Amino acid sequence: MTPEPDTPPSRIPWLAWFMALCGTATTVFGLALMLGAGRDWHPLLAEDGAGVVFLVSGIALAGSAAFPIVLRRLASADENPQ
Repeated sequence: MTPEPDTPPSRIPWLAWFMALCGTATTVFGLALMLGAGRDWHPLLAEDGAGVVFLVSGIALAGSAAFPIVLRRLASADENPQ
């Protein structure tokens, strides 16, 4: 029994999981910096915009996790042409 072409792949690539995990960690770190957690660690982390930079970077990493998923779906569509 072959899978139908419109069926998404059953597994999410490990790279997507890794990028989403890094994005989540970076977002949490950015939120912690915005609450003032990193003031004593390093002078650059004490700056006002450091938390925002980590927050935006974490969101971008989590959004970039979609690319391996889309590429896997495109590859499976090439393997099973309609």
